[in-house]
Amino acid sequence: MKNVEFRMRNVLTRLSRVSLILISCFLSLPSLFAQVTVAPVTGWLATVDEATQQIVLSWHPSTDPQTMGYHICTGTPCLDYDTVFGRLDTSFVCLDHDATEPHTYRIHVFDSTYDVSSLTPSFGNIVLTAEVPRCSSTVNASWTPYRGMPGGIYCYRLKVRLEPFDDDYRTCFTTDSTGPFTYSFTIPDSTTRVWLKLQAESFGDIHNGHPLVSQSNLVHVERLTVDTAAFLSISGIEYDSIHWRNILSFDIDTAYHSGRYTLYRSVDGSPWDSIATLLFAEPPFTYVDSDINIYDSLHCYRLEVPDACNLNPRSSDTLCVVVPTPPDPAWAFPNVIIVGDPVNGTFLPRLRGLKGDLYELFIYNRFGLLVYSTEDPLAGWTPSADTPQDAYAYALRCRFNNNRVKIFTGSVLVIK
Repeated sequence: MKNVEFRMRNVLTRLSRVSLILISCFLSLPSLFAQVTVAPVTGWLATVDEATQQIVLSWHPSTDPQTMGYHICTGTPCLDYDTVFGRLDTSFVCLDHDATEPHTYRIHVFDSTYDVSSLTPSFGNIVLTAEVPRCSSTVNASWTPYRGMPGGIYCYRLKVRLEPFDDDYRTCFTTDSTGPFTYSFTIPDSTTRVWLKLQAESFGDIHNGHPLVSQSNLVHVERLTVDTAAFLSISGIEYDSIHWRNILSFDIDTAYHSGRYTLYRSVDGSPWDSIATLLFAEPPFTYVDSDINIYDSLHCYRLEVPDACNLNPRSSDTLCVVVPTPPDPAWAFPNVIIVGDPVNGTFLPRLRGLKGDLYELFIYNRFGLLVYSTEDPLAGWTPSADTPQDAYAYALRCRFNNNRVKIFTGSVLVIK
C-alpha cells in the first residue's frame, strides 16, 4: 500500500513540473515572436569608376555591432544579387553589369540572428550618351537622371575634354534636379574627338557634411565627318622636252573616293593657282600639264582633297620641277632616203626648239597623191620595199618655242 502511495506522489510531482515548464513556455511566447529592429543602410551611392568603367556601390557602415553584413538586390522587382559579409565592408563592384546600361539596386542590413532592416529606396547608375551628327560641329549629349540620392540632387555637371586642345576636363554645363537632362554644344571643325563625363551631386550627406557624388560612364565620340584620304602625295614630275609639258604622277589612297582632288601650281614663287579638278577612279594616277610657259623655269605643284564634309582638307607635300631654258629654233631635213637602210631609211626632220603643240607633216608623190601624214614629231616616214624609187614632195607646218609658226616645203629622193 505504501509503494502505491509513493508512486502516486512521484507522478503528481512530475505532472506539476511539466505544468510549470508549459506555463513558462507559454509566458515566453511573446518574446519569441517579437521583431528585432535593425537600422537601415544610410548614405548609399551608385557610381562608375573612371579607370575601370565598372559600376561601384557604396554605403555607410552600420552602427550596430551585431551586424553580419549587407544584402544587395537588383531590378524591379528587386531580386537577389549578392551579399557582402562584414560590418565594415561597405562597397561592392558590379562586375557583370554594363556601365552603359541602366541598373537599379536596393540594400538592407542583416544581423547575427539574420534579422534584416528595411530596404533602401531604389538607386542606380547614370548612363550618359553623346553623338556628333555627320557633317556637323554640334555635340548632342543626354543622360538618365539619378534616382534615390540621399538628400536629393543638388546639380548635374557635364564635363568635356576636346582633342586636340584640352589637357583636362572642364565643366561646360550645369543643371539642377529638374533638368533638362540634355545639352548641345558646338566644337571647332579641327576637333577630332570629344570626351564627356557627368557628375550628380547631392545636397550634402548628413553624416559627414560632404555631398555624395555619382559619376556616369565615360563617353568619347569621334568626328566621323573627318573622312578623307589616308595618304596623298605627288610621287614624281617629268618634264617632256619634246611636247613642252609636265607629266605628274600621284600616290593616293585608293579606298577614298568621296572627294574631288584639286591641283595647285606656283610658277617661280608666284601665288598658288588652281589649275585642275581631278577625279581618280583607278590607276595610273597621272596628270599632264600642257599649259606651261617654257620661259618660266620653276614649276611647283601640290594636290589637295577635302574631307567628306568639306571641312578639313588634306594636302600633299610640294614638288617642283625645273624647266630648262628652251633652245633657239633650228631645223634640218634629209634629202635622200635609202629604202631598208637602218640609219638613212626614214624621213624625219631634225627640229630644235619645237614647241610640240602644232606639228603637221605631209608627203606626196609626183602625181600629187598623199602617201603619208602624221602629227607626231617623233614619227617619220619609212618607205616600204614596194615604194617606187622617185622624188617625193613634203610640206611641214609646226610651232617653235618662240610661238612662231613656220611652214617648210621641199623634196626628198627615195632610192633602192
